[in-house]
Amino acid sequence: MPVFETIFKEIKTPMAILKRDYRGLYVERCNDAFTQLVGYTEAELTRLKLDALFQAWSESSLTEKLTPYTLRTKQNQKIHVKISCRKNSSSSQPTWICTAHDESAKLWIQAQMQRHTVLISGIINAKNMFERADKKLPYFLLGQDIALLDRSIMSIIHEEEQGRVLEAIRRAVLDRRSESLSIRTKWLGNEESLEVTFSPFYHSDNTLNQFAYVVTDFSSKEDNPSVKLKIMMARCNLSAVDLSESTGISVQTISKLRNGRIHKPQRLTALLLASELGVKPQDIWE
Repeated sequence: MPVFETIFKEIKTPMAILKRDYRGLYVERCNDAFTQLVGYTEAELTRLKLDALFQAWSESSLTEKLTPYTLRTKQNQKIHVKISCRKNSSSSQPTWICTAHDESAKLWIQAQMQRHTVLISGIINAKNMFERADKKLPYFLLGQDIALLDRSIMSIIHEEEQGRVLEAIRRAVLDRRSESLSIRTKWLGNEESLEVTFSPFYHSDNTLNQFAYVVTDFSSKEDNPSVKLKIMMARCNLSAVDLSESTGISVQTISKLRNGRIHKPQRLTALLLASELGVKPQDIWE
């Protein structure tokens, strides 16, 4: 098999090569990820009209711009996808390389954001590895080791919690439903807990594809003002710069309070910070 064919088949992103002849537009080839997404074999796809695959298909979608579609799988499932197509100008026959992105997990996250205050969100693959992390991730909670992508979720979960989390994942996959639980992490000296809801998503052949997750709250049993301040800043999605701009307190002072280098601020500073965080000063500093 030529090198291009080998690479094309093994790419994890669903891709198909479209061509046009006297019959119109058709799928000439596709990779394994595309057949797993749609449920049809490559041979079946070559005989299938695109409007049977993508609801309200339009050739105006033959562009590199992402276009949303409802995909109808062979199993008659409806999956929300976005597709983009790049024309291959070197081919003698009109040809496009099309990429499909399953939007199911992202849409679930968006729905959760409409119902709850979401502090962190993202996607985990079938091997329990972080595949996507929200850009609003409060990095000051994670310490120095902040890179999550391509790491196992177990790398941030406290050892005593890992068995319970794996059991929750097993239940969610078997029952095909969301799970919610409080998880103790390794962050903030093993004392930070996350309120997490996650949901599994599947390929057309019912094998597990990925999980989407949202974190709706942080908590800690640590009776430490700097830890309390970090938690409350994360809940409000506020950085030291944000608090400085809204209160007039210097970034350096806020950072020192957050890192424990200043144990207790002056009364006015405490009042301003607590007011901006929606709490009383005594909720942070006793």
